Amino acid sequence: MRLILPIILSTALSGCFEAVANTNEYDRHEWLPGWSDTDRDCQSTRHELLVQFSLAPVTFTNDKQCTVDTGLWLDPYTGQFFNLASDLDVEHIVPLSWAHGHGGANWTVELKRQFAEDPENLWLVDDGRNQSKGDKGPDEWMPPYEPVQAIYVQRFMAIVEKYGLEFSREESAQILALLEE
Repeated sequence: MRLILPIILSTALSGCFEAVANTNEYDRHEWLPGWSDTDRDCQSTRHELLVQFSLAPVTFTNDKQCTVDTGLWLDPYTGQFFNLASDLDVEHIVPLSWAHGHGGANWTVELKRQFAEDPENLWLVDDGRNQSKGDKGPDEWMPPYEPVQAIYVQRFMAIVEKYGLEFSREESAQILALLEE
C-alpha cells in the first residue's frame, strides 16, 4: 500500500496547477450557518453523525432524542476513545476555508453548503485536535495517529477530486514527498 499510494496520488496530482488567487473573502457563515436537519427528525447533521458512528448505544439529553449526550467514538486523528459527545467536533477533512481558497470561492451558496455537510468530508474528532488543524491541508498538517495518515490523505484527495478543487504545484509536491517517506 505504501508504494501504491504515491503512484495513485502522483497520477491524481499530475493535472494540478497553481490555484488562482480569489478575491472573495472567506465567510464561514456562507458555507455553514449551522448544522441542518434535512430529514426533519430533529437531529442535526452533527447528531446524525454521532448516532451513526457511535460504537455503543447512544444516550440523549432528553426524551425527544434530538441531542446526543453519550456514546463511544474513536477519534481517527488520535486513536483515542471518547464517551461524551461534547468532547467531539465534526471535522471537515477538507476545511471550508481551504476549499474556498482552492476553487470553492465562486461556488453557489447551495454548493458551499452541500460541501460543508457532505458526510464523506466529515469525521468526529477530539475538539482540541480539530482546532489545532485549523484550515490546513495535508501538506501542512497530518493526524498524529500514524496508522490513519494515509487514509486521511486518501479521503482528502477524494473530496478534492469530487468537488474539482485544485492543489498548487507546491502542495502537490509536498504531499507526494510525505507519502514517499
